[in-house]
Order: sequence, then C-alpha cells, then structure tokens
Amino acid sequence: MRKKKIAVIGLGDFGIELVKRLHEDGQEVTAVDQDKNKIDRIQEYCTYCVAIDSTDESELKEHGLDEMDSVVVAIGDNFENLIVTADALKKIGVSNIYARYQSDLNKRVLQMLGIENLFNPEEQAAHSMAELLAHSSVKGVTLLGAEYRILEALAPKHFWGKTVSGINLREDWNLNLITVKRPKKSRRKTNTPEDILGIPSPHLVFAEGDILVLFGKNEDLEKLVGKH
Repeated sequence: MRKKKIAVIGLGDFGIELVKRLHEDGQEVTAVDQDKNKIDRIQEYCTYCVAIDSTDESELKEHGLDEMDSVVVAIGDNFENLIVTADALKKIGVSNIYARYQSDLNKRVLQMLGIENLFNPEEQAAHSMAELLAHSSVKGVTLLGAEYRILEALAPKHFWGKTVSGINLREDWNLNLITVKRPKKSRRKTNTPEDILGIPSPHLVFAEGDILVLFGKNEDLEKLVGKH
C-alpha cells in the first residue's frame, strides 16, 4: 500500500503527537513550524521537517506542501495564523485540509473559508473521557462527526461463547464489528496487551475479556453499552 504524504503544521503537544503517530504508522510525514527548536526536536520522528512561515504561499510550495495527500493545520495558539495558513493552502491547491478549531466562532470562520474537515482535540478528549467514566465497559472512543463513533467496549457477558453470526450485531443492534482485541495469554511483557484478531469471521467465538471495536450511530452504541 502506498504511503500517504501528510504534513502537520503547528508543533504544539497535539501536533507533535500526531507527527509521531503518523510516522510510527509508516506514512511520509512532513512537520512544519516557525520555531526551529521544535523542528530540531521532531526531526527523528518524521520524514522531513522545516521551520518556515506557514502563511507564506511561496514557502509552502517551495517545501512541497502542494504535493501532499493531506495537510493538518494544528496551530493552537494563533488563530489568525491558522486561518491565513488554511487559506494559503487552498490557494496552492491542497485539496484535503484538516484544520483545528477551539471555539464555535473559529469553526464558523473556517467553514466560511470552505474548510470542511474541522477538528477540536480538546472536545474529542472530553467526550472520550466522559464515555470512559460513565461506562466501565468502554475502553476507547473515536468521534466521527456528530452522529457516529468508533467504540471499543468489553464484550457483554451474554455474548461470551457465542459466534459473531450468532449475536446478529448488524440486524439486532445496527452496528458493524470492525475487529476484536483479545487479551494475550502470555505473561511476557509486550508493547501491546492484546492480540488484534483481524477482520472477524462469522465463526469467531467471543470470550470473556474480549474488546469489541464497533462502528455505529451514537444511540445504537449507547444501547449496547447500556446492556452491560
């Protein structure tokens, strides 16, 4: 599979973590910030990094930002720079721009610029934390717009010993099962505590401790975790 060329502009805590994760995932990652000290600290975790003024169209083109599959504008401390950068990226022809917002006003301004992919890391983290605290069975949440999410939840007790086809997740719960994480039996310390069971077959039998990775509407997922 071809590596994606992704640039992250703005190396605050979120931007740095995003660069590291994308790099670990094997993507071609370009890191951009005005602060050379931040660039020096991130260089071993990315394909290419550069300290430039991201509001300057010519500098963006000079460093290949117009050739990226996606560009994430993660500037968190200067909204003026963020919107000028997003506008400059549109002008040089970047089609997939993801821009950070921190308030409803920020969001409206970016939408007026025609930026469709907007995200708020703090809002997402708060939703995830609330979900984890409210339901002990929930192990992780990824929001996908206002209506959908990917949820990681412990398999309910009434699923144990049943097959994927036997629980009728799609028909009865209106949910799709993406994969299953199963706790490793080995006591040896590893980087990951669970095995990922790939794309689940209809014959896979659920066991105690399995974590289901599910996709669906918020209300349908709530019904399932509410049954624990």
